[in-house]
Amino acid sequence: MKTVYKITILAITVALCAGIITETALLMYGWGALTKTVCYGLAAAGTVFGTVVFFLKKDALLKSCFILEACVFVTVSVVALLSAFAHLNDYPTDAEKVDKLTEIIRSTGSWGMIVYVLIQILQVVILPLPAAVCYIPGSQIWGGLISTLLASAGVIIGSVIAYFIGRLFGKKVVVWIAGKDAVDKYSVYIAGKGKVIFLLMQILPFFPDDILCMVAGLTSMNFAFFATVIILVRPLIIALYCFLGTGTIIPFSGWGIPVWIAIFAVCIALAVLSLKYQDRVEKWLVSRFRRKDGAKEEIKDEEEK
Repeated sequence: MKTVYKITILAITVALCAGIITETALLMYGWGALTKTVCYGLAAAGTVFGTVVFFLKKDALLKSCFILEACVFVTVSVVALLSAFAHLNDYPTDAEKVDKLTEIIRSTGSWGMIVYVLIQILQVVILPLPAAVCYIPGSQIWGGLISTLLASAGVIIGSVIAYFIGRLFGKKVVVWIAGKDAVDKYSVYIAGKGKVIFLLMQILPFFPDDILCMVAGLTSMNFAFFATVIILVRPLIIALYCFLGTGTIIPFSGWGIPVWIAIFAVCIALAVLSLKYQDRVEKWLVSRFRRKDGAKEEIKDEEEK
């Protein structure tokens, strides 16, 4: 990625973060301190993280930071505008505001569901967003079961689109979308006898599912196996997020608050460890299963002899 391009992305990211802070301060004055602190925190984190990865020359992380802050900016913009013009600020508590916002979205009927499915498709193909950002809002609006079905439909459709982007348009297009380093690395991992590795990467967190789907289309992996893995694995992971996100299993009040804080702390720690050790984990995973495949082939050759 050219330096000018990276500087532009960083500048836009910082501008988006400034916009989040401005909207929160001017239009969300009726919201509670916790909600506003989260908005300010996301903006500050985006500025710091984007600057750090810019100087560390982590291009993929810089793009991910930009996309995430853009989505946060859009979300805060919608909430802020509704707060100002749909009179959400008139409700005394944040819980009542959220209930009213949920009611507004539900009133859109099937249109709201279609938008939710489209967001899931886009987050697989071009918007690599954290799972919590994509799934949990749906669970708050439509409940665990409906949000699981809607999100699963979108993710499966998006995964199939990503696969055929690789299959039909080739490596140049995938490199343009995902970056050369990532495409080259995962092509080596998945090529040949990489089906087990692909399955495990779909199950384990912090692997780039969107890139893996596109790269799978570049390899010899057949569509039947790819579709089977996606249909069987991804809905289970989505269901975990959606049902937890309803707040019925772990409530968002009382004893649930420290539990959620602990969960978020663990997720942040795992994310940091993933950034630091992901390459090692990937190499260990690949070498381990390739050794097993190699041993099986040797046994098979000896039996044939």
